Amino acid sequence: MGLYIWSEKEGENIPQDGHSTLGLPARSPSVPFHSIPLILMVALAFTTIYSFGALRDRFLATVSDKAAASTSSFHEINALSGERFSNQPVDLPQGLNFSVFTPEVQRWGVQIERWAEDYGLPVELVAIVMQIESCGDPTAVSSAGARGLFQVMPFHFGAGEDWTDSEINATRGMEYLARSYQLSNGKIDLTLAGYNGGHSVIARHPSSWPAETQRYVYWGTGIWGDLGSETIPSPTLNEWLMAGGEHLCRRAVDVSILSYSPIRHSDDDVTPTG
Repeated sequence: MGLYIWSEKEGENIPQDGHSTLGLPARSPSVPFHSIPLILMVALAFTTIYSFGALRDRFLATVSDKAAASTSSFHEINALSGERFSNQPVDLPQGLNFSVFTPEVQRWGVQIERWAEDYGLPVELVAIVMQIESCGDPTAVSSAGARGLFQVMPFHFGAGEDWTDSEINATRGMEYLARSYQLSNGKIDLTLAGYNGGHSVIARHPSSWPAETQRYVYWGTGIWGDLGSETIPSPTLNEWLMAGGEHLCRRAVDVSILSYSPIRHSDDDVTPTG
């Protein structure tokens, strides 16, 4: 077999002896040699453009997903905030579910929380005492002469003190309740007994307590136990209402809190007037 060389001019195979042999297949590519780099560059350019487009699409998709996730989180936060705050009365503190109590007590929510904090008492305990004592009526007077929101006996007030003033009444009531709580070592039943029947009953057996004190402790500890229940209102509170508490609460319905709070505090500014 003879050796061939490529003739660019004629595009044919020519034996080294110089004679042309037409019609034979070319031994080299049909594309001129100097054109190969240009084709490679074009192909590389198309590949680069395609790759860049793919990377761009991935980047935009990632950004879009993150933006969507961020927007979703924002709306979720707003939704949670709305559920937590939008329909909740502004005078109710967040630490206690005041819906367990009657509306007449609920409206004192912020004050109850502040009084409890000032005297180192559980918020729930202060709310329960107000519920049973007056149902939130600052003008309430018992047959025994106890007066105001926390049914404080007259001899606990100083000269010239207005027992209908919610702050004064709460101060005297919380002083007595805090002492009862201290003497009882934080036991709720004994604290309630001491508040109603006098501190001396704390050291006595419950069977020796006056009937009124026994009922008082029954209602108070029952409502306390209902606080963790999903049943609203409290079953014990309903029982208390049927036993006579409803009459007490009816008298408290139309009483304005602001009318009986001449001593102002910053959190009173959000207290409704009825």
